Amino acid sequence: MNEMPAIAPVIKRNFWNALLAFTAVVGGSYAYLKMTPPVYEGSVRLILDDQRLSVSELGQAIAANPTPGNANPIATQAELIASERVLKQAALLLSTSELDEKAPEPGEIASALKVKIVPATNILEVYYTNRNPKVVAAVLSAISQATVQESGESIRQQASSVRQFVEARVPRQQEMLERAELAESQFKEANGIVALDEQDKNLVNSLSVVEDQARTLSAQLSEAQKKNGQLQGIIGVNNVETAYITSRAGQDEELKALRGKLTDLEAQVIDARSRLGDQNPELLALVQKRDETRAFYSQSLVRVVPNSSSVSSKSLATDDLSRGLIATYITGAVEQNALLEKLRALRGQQEPLRARLASLPAKQRVLSSLDRKREQEALTLKMLQSKLEEARIAEAQLISNVRVIGQASVPSTPANPKPAVALILGLAAGLASATGVILLGELLNTKVGSSSEIEDQLKLPVLGILPRRLPLQPSQLNGFLNNSAAVEPYRRILKTLELSNKDSLKSILVSSSTAGEGKSSVAAHLAIVAAMMSRRTLLIDADLSHPLQHHFFGLSQQPGLTDVVSESAPLNSVVQPTTIANLSVLTQGQWLNRPAQVLEADAMKALMQTVANDYDLVIIDTSPVARFADAMTLSEYTDGVVLVVRPEFTPKAAALQSIADLERSGAKILGAIVNPTPDPLRVDRSPSSPSPESADKLLPHPSSLPSSV
Repeated sequence: MNEMPAIAPVIKRNFWNALLAFTAVVGGSYAYLKMTPPVYEGSVRLILDDQRLSVSELGQAIAANPTPGNANPIATQAELIASERVLKQAALLLSTSELDEKAPEPGEIASALKVKIVPATNILEVYYTNRNPKVVAAVLSAISQATVQESGESIRQQASSVRQFVEARVPRQQEMLERAELAESQFKEANGIVALDEQDKNLVNSLSVVEDQARTLSAQLSEAQKKNGQLQGIIGVNNVETAYITSRAGQDEELKALRGKLTDLEAQVIDARSRLGDQNPELLALVQKRDETRAFYSQSLVRVVPNSSSVSSKSLATDDLSRGLIATYITGAVEQNALLEKLRALRGQQEPLRARLASLPAKQRVLSSLDRKREQEALTLKMLQSKLEEARIAEAQLISNVRVIGQASVPSTPANPKPAVALILGLAAGLASATGVILLGELLNTKVGSSSEIEDQLKLPVLGILPRRLPLQPSQLNGFLNNSAAVEPYRRILKTLELSNKDSLKSILVSSSTAGEGKSSVAAHLAIVAAMMSRRTLLIDADLSHPLQHHFFGLSQQPGLTDVVSESAPLNSVVQPTTIANLSVLTQGQWLNRPAQVLEADAMKALMQTVANDYDLVIIDTSPVARFADAMTLSEYTDGVVLVVRPEFTPKAAALQSIADLERSGAKILGAIVNPTPDPLRVDRSPSSPSPESADKLLPHPSSLPSSV
C-alpha cells in the first residue's frame, strides 16, 4: 500500500507512451488474426497393444515388440510412425482416396505431422495440420492404417525368419542327440556300471554317521574334562594316583590314632612353652616326645601307602565328604579316559571313509558329464521342434501390436490462429510493452518526479506542496488574501519553518535550481502571507538577472537594491510600501553591467544586517543556483535557504548539484517547496546597454550605508 503513491506518478508521466505501445501491440494481434489463413488440426489415437493376440508363444513374443538395449517400445513406435516407409504407404493409400485436391506427398506430410506419447500409457497421439479439414482427416486415417499394416508385416517377417532358421537347425540337433546317447551307452558297457550313484550315496551316509558320533563324543569329553578340573581344584590333587593315596591314608585307623596323639602333644608343647619358658626340662621332654611320635607316624604312613612321601598329613582325606569327592574324581577320570579312547577310534574310522569318498572313480564324473550332455541335447531338440510349429502358426496369422482406438474426424474449427489465445497473448504482450515503456521512460527521465517523489530524490524535507495558480497580479493581492484555500499552503510553510527551527528565523533566501520553477512568485506569496500574520516583512528582489517583484506588486523597478548598495540612494527612500499592511518591497533597482559586484560587496552584508534588525522577517528572491553564484553568496547573510522545485520540470542533476553547491558553501537548507506554477515571462536577461555611470560606479564602504528605514 505504501508503494502506490510512488507508482501512480510514474504511470502518469509515461501514460501516453505506454498507451501507444499497448495499442500498437494489441492492434498487431488483431491484424494477425485477420490476415493469417486458418489452419486445421486433427488427431488419431493409437495404442501399442500388449495383449497377446497370437495363439503361439513365439507370435506373442514378436507382437510384444521387444527392442534391444532396453529401448522404450512406445518411443520406438512413435519414430516408426514418422518414418519414410510408413509415410510412403500412407501417401499410396491417399492416392486411391477421393479428395478435392491433390494428395500431399510424404515430405509434406512429415513437415506437418506430430507424434506425442500420452504420459504413463502405451497410447500415441498423431496430429496433422492442413488448411483443408478433409485432407487432415484423410491423412490421419491413411497414417493409422499404414501403421497397423506395417506392424503386422513386421511381425510376419520376423516369424518367417525364425521359421527358416529353426527348420535348418532341427536335423542337426537330432544328429547331435544320437551321438550323445551312443557315447553314454558305450561308456557304461565298457565300465560295467549299473547303480554307481546308490553306492556313492551309501558311502556318504556312513561318513556322516561317523562324524556325528565323533562330535557327540567330543562334546562329552569336553564336559568330563571340565568337571574333573573343578574337582581337582576342590580336593587339591592333580592326578588319580595322588587322589587314591590321599583317600587310603585318611582311612587307616592306626594313622588316625597317631594323628590324634600328635595333635595332643602339639597342644601340650604350646601350653608348656607359654607357662615354663623355652629351656624348662618339662618342655624339652614334651618336644622330644612329639618329634618321636611324628617320626613314627611317617614310618607308618609309608608302610600303609607306599610312594606317599609327596603327600602331607594336612591333605589326607580324613572325613566322609573329602573321601566322597575323591571317589567321584577318580570315577570321572576313568570315564574321561574311556571317552578319549572311543574318540580316537572314531577318528581312525573317518580317515578311510574320507579317502574312499575323495577317490571316487573318474568314471563316475565322466558318466555324469555324458548324462548331462544327453539331456541338454534332448531338451534343445524338443524346444526347436516346438518353436518350429509356433513360427509356422505366427507366420500364417494376421496380427499387429498396434490398434486404432480413436478414429480421425474432420475438424470443424481451426486450430490456428485461435482468437482467444491471440487476444490474450496480445493483451499480455501489450501490458509487457507498456510496462517496458514506463520503465524505459523512467530510466531516461532526467526531471525531478512528482511531489511525492521529491523528498526521496533530493533527500530534502518537503516544507509544503503548493496548488497550481494563475500568475500574481497587483489587482489580485487582496483577493488572494481573502481566499483561505489559497493562503493556507503558504501559511503552513511559514509555520513549519517556525516550528522546525528553534532559533528565530529573521531572513530567508528563496531560490531554485534553474529558471522557470516559480521561485519569485513563491517568494512574493510567502511575503504576503507573512505580512498577513502581522509580521513586519521586507521582500528583497535580489534576482538581478530577471527581477519580477515590481511586476507582482505594481511598483517601480528603480530605484532599488543596486542603488542602495552603490550609494545612489538611501535605504529608507528606496524601500517601497505595498497595498498589503506590514509588507514592504526592495526592488532590483537600476541595471548594472556587473550585477555580481553588488552582491559580493561588503555593503550588501551591511544592508542585510540592517534590514534583519529593522524587520520581523526578510525574504530574499535570488537567481537560480545552477547558473549563478548569487544564492551561495547571499546564503552567508541569511538564516536559511528554501529551494523551490517544480515537479516534472526541474532537472534532477541540476537540483542535486545545486544542493551540493549550497551545502559546500555552508548554507543551511531549510527544505524544498513543491510549486507546479512557473513565473510569468521567465526568461533570463540582462540590460542590453547599461549606462556607463552604472557600469563604472564604485560601491561605497558599508559605513556610509544608512542604518534605518
